[in-house]
Amino acid sequence: MRGNGESGSALVLAVFVLALLSAMGAALLFVSENEMKMGQVDLGSKTVFYVSEAGLEDARETLRVTNLAGATEALRSSFHDELTAAAGANGVINFDPAALKPVFDASGSCTGFTGYGDDVPLKAMTTFGGGMYAAFLTNDAVDGRANLTDSNDRVMITAIGTGPNHSSEVVQAIVERRSFPSMPATITMIGPTANFDGGNSAAKNYIGDDCPGGVPGLAVPVVGVIGSASEATAEAGAQKPDSYTSGGQTGVNTVTNISATIDPSWKNCSYLHDLARKVRAAADVVGNSSTPNDSLGTPGVPRIVYIEGDYTVGGGLNGAGLLWVTGTLTFNGNAGWTGTILTVGKGNFQRSGGGNGVISGANFVANIAGPDGAMWTSDDCSGPDGIVGNADDGAAVATYNNSGGGNGDTKYCSSDISSVQDEFPFVLVDFRQR
Repeated sequence: MRGNGESGSALVLAVFVLALLSAMGAALLFVSENEMKMGQVDLGSKTVFYVSEAGLEDARETLRVTNLAGATEALRSSFHDELTAAAGANGVINFDPAALKPVFDASGSCTGFTGYGDDVPLKAMTTFGGGMYAAFLTNDAVDGRANLTDSNDRVMITAIGTGPNHSSEVVQAIVERRSFPSMPATITMIGPTANFDGGNSAAKNYIGDDCPGGVPGLAVPVVGVIGSASEATAEAGAQKPDSYTSGGQTGVNTVTNISATIDPSWKNCSYLHDLARKVRAAADVVGNSSTPNDSLGTPGVPRIVYIEGDYTVGGGLNGAGLLWVTGTLTFNGNAGWTGTILTVGKGNFQRSGGGNGVISGANFVANIAGPDGAMWTSDDCSGPDGIVGNADDGAAVATYNNSGGGNGDTKYCSSDISSVQDEFPFVLVDFRQR
């Protein structure tokens, strides 16, 4: 029998529990709604960042294509004309990254940007992924942002992206035009000694004078080596003195110790490893010994080709572009090449058979593969300092053998070399969000 004092207690308890559950439901609903809003904000922030980053990448490629379209080598060798074009009608770069702002209409859609005066955008306002972006060109901080003269092959790209809810993001990057340092010789051999055999056929010609259309008056060594020991061994392989010409010099005088003039990067094994990775990443063709020759470039359509291991270029092929081979590279018969050849890894270049193939550009040979002769193993870059070309660092001998009969001309050509570099994306030196 229920006492009078307990009358209605169940109802009170039920109301209390219902109130507690309602409060908990409301709290969970608030938390869920808050998390959803935070997720939307985070998604919006990431979206607008990716839009601005897309604008930066689009502008970087536009800059490369514009630079490549320069009518002369002088215009293609700097960013001066691109900066002049960016300055607009008044000839002054007015763009100020701190003043760059988007303009939105009442519905929140971007209608334009302010803060750049009459400057000409590198990329005009472009729709992308539900947002908009634009990009602008200035000089880098070393030369001075508004300076129209480029002295170091570097400029700054600033990209702005917009998204929903009036969101915007600005990113900046310093980009560099050159992908690798200049080639110091027609044939450059890195190592403590240079196993060079230029062949004994009178028909062969080795030329260090730059080709027509290149740099007027430029002459490089026919064979460039590191150290006096390498110079002596390379000179012993110059068997036909009349076949070697450069800058008025002939014969063994065109075989030169370039230790004082070569860019130090070419002697740094870590740099060569990184360059190999860069070439492989940018390559049109990545292959091995079975890669068909007809997949290589031609003078009209140069390609970047990276071959892992040994490779043979057959007679009759006139390839073009950049060819990197980590094993032994063999040119047979009258095979030729226009551009840059890097036999880096095992460092063994062989040219055999008759014919009249011409190599125009430059050839670089370095053995950094270590005792096992295979690239990308633990004994690469053996030696205490990681620098190839010193007698005490354990670097192996680079080999260049052109003992086959026939013509087999080899000549320096800066325009053929630069045409290959133009195929590389411009390098991002520094990146930041504002």
